[in-house]
Amino acid sequence: MDTVEVESTENKKRGFWLTAFLILMFVANPFTAFTYFSNPEAIIQVYPSLSEGLLYFMGLLAVLNVVFAIAIWTWRKAGVYGIYASMAIAFLINLYIGIGIVGSLTGLIGVVLIYFTTKNRWQLFS
Repeated sequence: MDTVEVESTENKKRGFWLTAFLILMFVANPFTAFTYFSNPEAIIQVYPSLSEGLLYFMGLLAVLNVVFAIAIWTWRKAGVYGIYASMAIAFLINLYIGIGIVGSLTGLIGVVLIYFTTKNRWQLFS
């Protein structure tokens, strides 16, 4: 029974773009969270409509994105759904703080990348 499990895991190929995007998430999200938590005044100065509470919430989303990326790395559908939800929330927050529709839409590039890099491998996710 164990050899079947090992063989099926070894046959899973993430592909270059999914791997690259997940590695980017492993680097960018901790940096983002650290920035939000360590220097909230600087970010609030740039976006005055952003409250400190909302900024800390965005920091939490960045931490959760690392968890979701780990879940995707380990072939869990919950990670994909989590990324979708997190990025949708971030999109709404970006609109709320005045980034604008174009700037907010660029934040959804990650959703598009995750969708296209997982759709042909969806059967590999549990």
